[in-house]
Amino acid sequence: MSHPVRLHSVQSHPVRPTPARPGRARTQLSALVGALTVAALALTGCSSSTTATAPATTPAASTSAGGSPRPSGSATGSPSVTTGPHGVGAPVTEPSCAAPPSQWKIFKAPDKVVADLPELESGTNRSKVADRWTYPASEVHQWMTRPATAPKGRKLVFLTFDDGPDKTVTAQELTNLEKGGVPATFFMITPQMQGVPVDLLRRSLRDGNGLGVHSYSHDYRYLFKGDAAQRATHVACDYDWALAQARAILGSGYAESGFRYPGGHMSWNHLGQADAELARRGVVPIDWNAMSGDADAQMPTTVPGYLAMVKKSIAEAGNPRVVVLLNHDNKERTAEAMPSIIAWLKSQHYQFGIIS
Repeated sequence: MSHPVRLHSVQSHPVRPTPARPGRARTQLSALVGALTVAALALTGCSSSTTATAPATTPAASTSAGGSPRPSGSATGSPSVTTGPHGVGAPVTEPSCAAPPSQWKIFKAPDKVVADLPELESGTNRSKVADRWTYPASEVHQWMTRPATAPKGRKLVFLTFDDGPDKTVTAQELTNLEKGGVPATFFMITPQMQGVPVDLLRRSLRDGNGLGVHSYSHDYRYLFKGDAAQRATHVACDYDWALAQARAILGSGYAESGFRYPGGHMSWNHLGQADAELARRGVVPIDWNAMSGDADAQMPTTVPGYLAMVKKSIAEAGNPRVVVLLNHDNKERTAEAMPSIIAWLKSQHYQFGIIS
């Protein structure tokens, strides 16, 4: 699980216009734009105290309890015939490095182009319906590390969930989001994708949520042991395995550009080389600046307790106009509290976005 270490204050700044959910827009170039931006960021390395302050394309407008429009499609689509940057649309093969440790059986790549799920917009981590409330990870990362660049004139929140998917709790959270008419970004430990029905992942995409990567191993000893070079090697290897596994399930067209480090980037030192390896893959780290406290040693035990923690952490972050809120979708109490958290964020005039 992700263990919050410290929160950072965030400033607010400018934004572009925000359409209502549901809707459509074009974001297929996000991954390529993110890759170019990320490469520039990687030249300076990444601070181990990453902060968040994010706005960029918002959803926010509420939908009915029925959720976002549901595109039609069969259980399998047609395999991609063109390839894009960072292996998009290419055959899914095993990385050249040894498989990182995993709580599941070692993933076996199919060695072929995998048809995208009908809901997946190729070259992204989401469906077409989410385009209008999607924010490139490179922008969110910039607002975290350079708060002065964050948008003004709008309050935006990114609900993020780590450590899933879980067939029970993730389903509960999807219902919470659907009823609230808001989206979220799920940072997945990819071997756990093997343990849930594919229909759960399709539902998440169909409802306008984003599916990100939270690692293959989630093993601190593997990822963060040794010097900077060793950490870079292991982080890159872990990410490559995670991406391959995600593509084997979601389709060869799956791509994302925001990696949630296990424990959070802010928790570890000597990650400059690891960040550079991620940048070569078009990826930036995404931390948080507020949390529900569901991974704390003394986590809340009641719905009011969770809501109080959210309010407190946002206040400690300086009441930023952009909030990246850490939660976990393997915690039943979090699912119980989420409707109250969503309602309170709406009462504070936050709009909701996803990270792509």
